[in-house]
Amino acid sequence: MARPSLDYDRIAPAVRQLHAGGSSVRAIAAKVGISVGSAHALISHIGLTRPVVEKPVASARRRRPLQAGACLEIGHV
Repeated sequence: MARPSLDYDRIAPAVRQLHAGGSSVRAIAAKVGISVGSAHALISHIGLTRPVVEKPVASARRRRPLQAGACLEIGHV
């Protein structure tokens, strides 16, 4: 028999409920009593992975190199 903390059939309903409520993986792991890695594995095994949402702000603010001579303007030289 598997260890009680890794008996996925027993803890799957609690993980589903916490995941549906928007809890983080760390919160789910702490509440259910398993490691974060086991919580990730269980969420993937059940098929509860959330889609990755792109962040438009991060892609819009890409860092670009300064133009030639721009450092002279910044330093007021």
